[in-house]
Order: sequence, then structure tokens, then C-alpha cells
Amino acid sequence: MRWLSLLTLLLVGCTSVGPQALKQARFNYNLALQHSANEQLLLNLVRLRYRDNPVFLEVSSISSQFSLTSDLSAQARVNEVYPDSYTLGFGLAFAEKPTITLSPLQGDKFVKRLLSPIPVEHLVLLAHSGWRIDRILRLCVQRLNGLENAPTASGPTPELKPEFEDFLRAVKLIHELRRAKVVDFTYLPEKGKVLPALYVHPKRSLHPKLEELRQLLKLGPHAQYLLTTDVTVQGDRYLRVETRSLMGVLFYLSQGVCVPEEDLRAGKVTATRYPDGRLFDWSELLGDLFVVRVSARPPADAMVAVKYRGKWFYIADNDLRSKSTFVFLSQIFALEAGKEKSLVPLLTIPVGQ
Repeated sequence: MRWLSLLTLLLVGCTSVGPQALKQARFNYNLALQHSANEQLLLNLVRLRYRDNPVFLEVSSISSQFSLTSDLSAQARVNEVYPDSYTLGFGLAFAEKPTITLSPLQGDKFVKRLLSPIPVEHLVLLAHSGWRIDRILRLCVQRLNGLENAPTASGPTPELKPEFEDFLRAVKLIHELRRAKVVDFTYLPEKGKVLPALYVHPKRSLHPKLEELRQLLKLGPHAQYLLTTDVTVQGDRYLRVETRSLMGVLFYLSQGVCVPEEDLRAGKVTATRYPDGRLFDWSELLGDLFVVRVSARPPADAMVAVKYRGKWFYIADNDLRSKSTFVFLSQIFALEAGKEKSLVPLLTIPVGQ
């Protein structure tokens, strides 16, 4: 009876292997996809800092086969002298065979999306999704009514320091005014169309910081300012917005990647300087927004880290501003790059074979 009870217990346990395997596999693959996506995005930012070509691979599918085999054996030996002997054997084997399919993001449609300016409507969408407006504008906009936000940083690292100070002051004012519910981004009817606009609350139109913002952006005392990408439009009721492309955003944030001094001296990365020859520190522009640190050894506490050119590049786990910007970048990439079917052969990897 003791053997029969053990066998019954084992057989009952087998019925829960399937659901438990699915639960554990889904959790593990979810974590693996998250880490892989983060590492790929960080790696491409580091590549751009070194003027190396970025490569994007998408996990197209994951399939996994689970197999469960068991065997049962019993033996009896009748001895001439009591007692007889009995043996019962039970075996259980569980195996998983995953197959992962990767496809490169490339082709003319993907490249066009990568190089096309981000639509202004997407800025409003992101603002309404809960992201800070100053983070949105700093990443996605390179000119606002003529104020420059380091437009030369939207490509390979420039040799001369870019202009950005007045722009940063303007977006800081917009953030503070929006938080104080003086202004907000919305959609307003205009000549039979619905256009994105900066709306001024009528009861707060005399706020002192609003007047400073109007002076910076050369805006008139209006209750609303229409957002337009047409730089030829004239008038003090328009906010002329020149957005970056997705690739421009990637290049812009790549300037926040710290590099070893030896690589800077060896000319492996561009040294940006003031007109008088002094070295420009990119932390003046990005230090409160996004920083990728570098270390000769694996970092002890990192949100994400990659090894490249013999060094470790990472985002510190306690650097909440950089982590927020990195997550925001992931959302922009998903929003702007979309999903394109690749025309090149897919790479399918049967894991463990």
C-alpha cells in the first residue's frame, strides 16, 4: 500500500507540470525580452557615440515545446527462504525546446521612419500620457520659434559647442506653467481643421512666468498659440516647432555617453569645444536628463549594462532621471519606428541544439 500511495502522489503531481511550466516560461521569457531590448538600445547609443553603425534586431517569435516522459517498472523475486523481495521503479523526465526567431529592422520604410521628423501631434499625445513636457521637448524638438536646442547634436558629435541655453529656459518655464495649470497642450479648431496648440488658461493669463515665456519665444498676449512645423509662417500667435527625427533623438542622447579619457585622447570620439578651444562638457546639456557611465569592470548596481570596446557602459540603477529618459526613449522608438516586415531571411535559433 505504501508504494501504491507514492505512485498515486507522483501521478497527481504530473498533472500540474504543464501549467507550472507555462507560468515559469512566460515569466522567464518576459524578463529575457526586457533585458535584451534594454541592452540593444543602450548598445546602439554607445555605438552612435563612437560613430559606429547601429543595428536593430526584433524578436519576431518565440516558440517552445515541452515534453514530459515517465516510466514505471516493477520486479518481484520469490526466494526459497522467506521473505520475498519486491521493487518498484518510477522515472520522470521534463524537457523544453525553445526556438527564437529574430529579424533585422531595415528596409526603405523603416529608414524613412527613422529619418522623418516626429509629428507634432505625437508630442501632444506623449504629453497627455503623463510624461513631463520638458523631457518631451528636450528630446524631440531642436528648434522652438528660433530658439535652438543643440540641433547639431542630432547627428554625429559636433566639434563646436551647440546653442541650447535659451531653449532650456523656455521649456523649463513651459513645464512650470503647465504644472501650475497656467498653460496646457491641446487641440483647437482653426479654419475647419483641428490643430495642436498651447492653450493659456484665461484666469491665469497674467502669471509673471508666462510673460517671461512670451518674451523668450516672441509671442503676443494671446489666449492660444497654434503649433506648426511650417517655419515660414509668420505671426506672434504661432509656435514654430522643428522636431528631431527618431535617429536625431538617438544621436542627441548618445552625447550623454561618457567615454574613457584614453579614447578621447586617441581621437576615437569627437571632442566638442568652445570657440576659444576649451573642452565642452556634455553634462552641461544632458547631465540632469541622461547619463551613461563607463567603467573598466562590470558595474555592481546597474539598471542596464553592455560591454563594448573592452569597457562597460551602464545606467546606474539609482539614476532615476536617466532611467525615466531611457524608458521614454523606448516608447518613442516603438511609436515612431513601428513594425516593418523584413524582406531579408529571418534568423531562427533553436536554443540548446
